[in-house]
Amino acid sequence: MAGLSLLELRERLGLIKRAEARLAAMKTAALGEYASRGGEGLARRVALEELQASKQQARREVETASQFSQVPETFDALGAGEIPEAHAKQIAKAASLGPVNETVLVEAARREDFGTFSRTLRDHQHEQSGDDSKSLMAKQRQRRELGFFKSPDDGMFILNGRFDPVAGNRIEAALADEERRLRNNSGNSAEDQASFGQRLADALENLVCAEAEDRKPQGTTLIVTADWDALNQKLAGARLLDGTPLPISEALRLACDADILPAVFDTKGQQLWVGRKHRSATDAQRAALIVRDKHCIGCGRSAAWCEVHHIVEWFRGGLTDIDNLVLVCTSCHHSIHDDGWVVHRNKNGTYELRPPPEPCADLPPWKSKSKSPPHECDLFPDVGVSNHRPCNVEPVLLS
Repeated sequence: MAGLSLLELRERLGLIKRAEARLAAMKTAALGEYASRGGEGLARRVALEELQASKQQARREVETASQFSQVPETFDALGAGEIPEAHAKQIAKAASLGPVNETVLVEAARREDFGTFSRTLRDHQHEQSGDDSKSLMAKQRQRRELGFFKSPDDGMFILNGRFDPVAGNRIEAALADEERRLRNNSGNSAEDQASFGQRLADALENLVCAEAEDRKPQGTTLIVTADWDALNQKLAGARLLDGTPLPISEALRLACDADILPAVFDTKGQQLWVGRKHRSATDAQRAALIVRDKHCIGCGRSAAWCEVHHIVEWFRGGLTDIDNLVLVCTSCHHSIHDDGWVVHRNKNGTYELRPPPEPCADLPPWKSKSKSPPHECDLFPDVGVSNHRPCNVEPVLLS
């Protein structure tokens, strides 16, 4: 590998992707044929023995092989190495839940990355359902399941499950809220510095095992957005935060157990501009940021796990105003504070993280030569501290 150029390495990765797709098609075809001749039970046993898969993996592999029988065009594209295995499996699963236009989806799978294609598929399912996604939501709920068992290896318990989009978003919001509470309440001792996964396990235990009187309802943490059809005077286009379309009947059911925030977040009832009154974002600000940014502006992680970052730092005079706040996950937050990554506002109003400008021709000499840089007021004598910005990066604090 060391002797290959970057172009040759890229070409090799493309070759590997196509080879993996063809191998996946071969495996699926073999399992499908085995199941048709000997039954799904025997096919799962063969997957256990020959693929050395777990029982759950074997079941999923045989289930996927059955689903591919409904989408021949997708299977052909997979066998030709034209679409990745993950994309093909998504199409097959979608076809098992309801009607799809296979030709449209295969074409999208040829050119879109996994995240983009997932959104394309979700919107396509909504359009094809013909009943405001009620049937799709019902089928997803029918497939819900939870596994909880004791591992024979070390005696620890293992939990995994599958949930419909509404239940999944509610669970995620509840876990994220409890994990943040545990992190904020943790001390500085070594035993209090738990990893993210450990805090998540603690959060689940707290939520499940809490006394009934201490258990707070979590319905209020689920954010659902919808448009107002002024012509027909009714709600339309209801969707979860991740873009999953939601039947209006389901949105109204959720609204019965939740607080309602107006879609126009700068009304008098919402504290979105609090200046220096509070350092931390208010609940209303966080809700508005979730709707605006949708996810971490750096890596795209779900907004439920994100923290609120001041674009112009609080200690530099930055305000806790909606125009000076963005959502970032913990990792990207560290990239900003520790590695110099910069928040950039795009022309369409969205935000993104960019690496520190390098090389940067207009850096003052002290940046690379001196260990003791001059005070920032000497560098920017005519502007306030809150307006300082890195070179070659346009300011992001809105007036």
